[in-house]
Amino acid sequence: MKLFDQSGKLDADVQDILYELGNVGVGMASITIGRLLGVRIELVSPNVISVTDLSDQMLLSHIEKEEVGIWMRFAAPMSGLVLFILKRSFVIEVVEKMTGTRCEEEQLYKNEILFSALTEFANMLSAAYMKAVGTYTKMRIYLSPYLFVSGNEQIRLGDVSYELQMAADQAIWVETKFLLLEEEGQTDDAGRVVMLPDGNTVEMLMQALGL
Repeated sequence: MKLFDQSGKLDADVQDILYELGNVGVGMASITIGRLLGVRIELVSPNVISVTDLSDQMLLSHIEKEEVGIWMRFAAPMSGLVLFILKRSFVIEVVEKMTGTRCEEEQLYKNEILFSALTEFANMLSAAYMKAVGTYTKMRIYLSPYLFVSGNEQIRLGDVSYELQMAADQAIWVETKFLLLEEEGQTDDAGRVVMLPDGNTVEMLMQALGL
């Protein structure tokens, strides 16, 4: 199956499938968050586009001042990235819930116990996300966290021998936002998840679905 049509645009069927994968992945991750914090999550419809000459600076430019980013990479034979870009206030709330300890902003990456909780939260999110995508595609898919970004801080996670390489010649950008639903019916922006599989990984996903 060709990923792109003659005009160079992402094939409509591929786009629809990636749209659904983004939905189910973030949906399962949101259930994990909801159970941890005792809140309800609402998903915003995914945005699916193709990206060429993806660079680390392009990815970093999507992290706002009040956000933190957790980079994850697909394990072989797949390649590509999944980014959890979360509101800093939301991350602090999660870490406090997990540790039962009050957390100031600068302690997120300076306190070993709090940062360990943050890394564990990243593992929980990635496992839930890929479990849903793997169930959908009948594939075993793994992610591993490898970079945490907050402001000017960039901290390596997991295998420190892994070369930092966030650029790709071409990738598919599948972005899903999620909101916390408050008791009064209001919503609070919690962050977004961006799945960036490269072309080979997308082809593997499509083949697994018989396309």
